[in-house]
Amino acid sequence: MYLSVQLAARRLGVSSHTIRRWTASGVLPCIRTAGGHRRIKQEDVDELARAVAGAGGDQLAARLAREREVETLVETSIALTSCLDLTELLGEIARRLTAILDCHFCAVSDYDDETNMVRVLADFDRHGRRVTDWKPYSLKKFPFSMRLMEEQELAVITVSDPRADPAETAIMRHYGDKTLLLIPLVYQDRSVGLIELLDHVRERRFTRQELRLARALAGLATTALQNATVFGRLTRGNCDAEDLRAALDCVTGGLPAIAAVGSVEDVLHETAALACRALDAVGAVAMWGGASAEVSGEAAGPSAVGVSAVVTVGTDAAGAGARVVTATATTRASSEALGVTTTLARVGGEDEARLLRLIAMSAAQAVERLR
Repeated sequence: MYLSVQLAARRLGVSSHTIRRWTASGVLPCIRTAGGHRRIKQEDVDELARAVAGAGGDQLAARLAREREVETLVETSIALTSCLDLTELLGEIARRLTAILDCHFCAVSDYDDETNMVRVLADFDRHGRRVTDWKPYSLKKFPFSMRLMEEQELAVITVSDPRADPAETAIMRHYGDKTLLLIPLVYQDRSVGLIELLDHVRERRFTRQELRLARALAGLATTALQNATVFGRLTRGNCDAEDLRAALDCVTGGLPAIAAVGSVEDVLHETAALACRALDAVGAVAMWGGASAEVSGEAAGPSAVGVSAVVTVGTDAAGAGARVVTATATTRASSEALGVTTTLARVGGEDEARLLRLIAMSAAQAVERLR
């Protein structure tokens, strides 16, 4: 048989708030109905009642709460530090914090202390469903939150508190939130992020134990986020290095074909085709003097690599998000430049520019031999 929070409170002789606190900290196990209401096994209530009656209630409850707090931290630490995928980690952080602190929403953001800009990484409800992401915003619009980040202190804001920051409570009223718990994420003495926990139903006061637990969990989350970020950067770096090697192999394998053709027009065609293959381009154009050759990615044959890079050189006229990388080369014997322009399906950068310059230089030498 399962009891409601009110019935369990009457049986144990405590307030409903105490029952909710005990279920949140794990002292008293509970389940939730489809509507989010707690239900507690009668056997668990009776067992706790017997233990409280025989050992001095407050002391036993405090000891059980401390034990459960340690268990919660250990379990959370294992769960978060073993997760290296950033998207999965964000969901795990939100799920655990909303469950442990009995909140309805959790937003995790990163923070640039030089520009005071906050970027929401993810916003989840208590069931793990991802909410629409926010656009980056300046914390200067929220002086109270900015002071918290500077002082690295957590705080609770209730929507009806006349002393609260009007900018914060205006946002809360707009979205129907009642309580907001702000927890700075601190790494190596710098505020690097922010966790926001929202109660959508009631204004509440977190206990000292809950706030202590929130701070400890935020510390675990910060370390896990830093680990996942570094892991992601290394993974991307390895992929980029493999892509670059494949593109370089494609270029070196294609250069003999440019040198072997017998006309300027053929040189330009081979050059454009090689640029398409090596850079996985949508299209490429090679030009010298009044002659030019244009090749599409499909006509260039199998591509060597899916390219990703850092620096955008330009966008196509249609504004479709294609990126443009251009390289030119001249020989000592001629001041006339041979140019190669590629349109990429993604952002191009310095690595692509270097490869394209290598192709252009080889093509310029081939044209010079044919003159």
